[in-house]
Amino acid sequence: MNEGGMRRSDLAKYTEVATESTKLLLRGLQQSARLVGDFKQVAVDQSSAQRRQFNLLVMLQELVALLGSSLRKTPFTLELDIPDNISLDSYPGPLGQVFTNLVNNAVAHGLEGRERGHMRCSAELQDDHVLISFEDDGVGIPPDIIKRIFEPFFTTKFGQGGSGLGLSITFNIISNVLGGEIKVSSVLTQGSRFEIRIPLVAPGNPESANPLLNN
Repeated sequence: MNEGGMRRSDLAKYTEVATESTKLLLRGLQQSARLVGDFKQVAVDQSSAQRRQFNLLVMLQELVALLGSSLRKTPFTLELDIPDNISLDSYPGPLGQVFTNLVNNAVAHGLEGRERGHMRCSAELQDDHVLISFEDDGVGIPPDIIKRIFEPFFTTKFGQGGSGLGLSITFNIISNVLGGEIKVSSVLTQGSRFEIRIPLVAPGNPESANPLLNN
C-alpha cells in the first residue's frame, strides 16, 4: 500500500463498523415506523368505529376465523366459551381490536418458546354488563412487571419488535370507548388472566357512530 493510504485491515474494520452502524440505524427507523403505524391505526379504528347492535359470540367467532391463519403457524390453540345470548349496543371494531391485542400479547409474551399453549376467552352476563375473561397457560407475568403492563411504551421486547403499545391501546379503548374496565392477574409458570367488564350499552349518544364524540 502506498504511503498515506489505508491499510486493508483498517478498511476491513471500517467496513465492519459502518455495516453494524447501518444495521442499528435501520432497526431504529423500523421501530419508529412501527410506532407511528400503531398510532395511526388506533386513530383510524376509533374515528371510523361504527356503533351497532351485535351478538358477542358471532363477532368473536368471525374474528377468530380471521386470526386462524396466523395461529395455525403456531403450536397454540384458542378456545371460545361464550354464551350465544349476549347482545351489545356498542363498538365491535374497537372491542375486536382489544381481543386481537390480547391474543397477540399472549402469543408474543406468555406462550413464546413453548411447544404448546392454550388461550381461552369466556364471558358471562352481570346485570347490565358483561364480564369477558381472557386467559393463557403461559409463563405468567412477574410481579414487578404486572403493575406496568398498561403503561404506554412499556415492553420487555423493545428492539425486538415490541412497541409497548398493545396493552396501553387496549386499556384506553376499554376505558374511553367501551366505558369499561380491565384487570389482570397472573401466577408465574401458570399463566395470566385478563378480566374486562363493559356495559351492554356503551356510554354516550346511541345516535353517534363515532365514540370520540361521545366523550
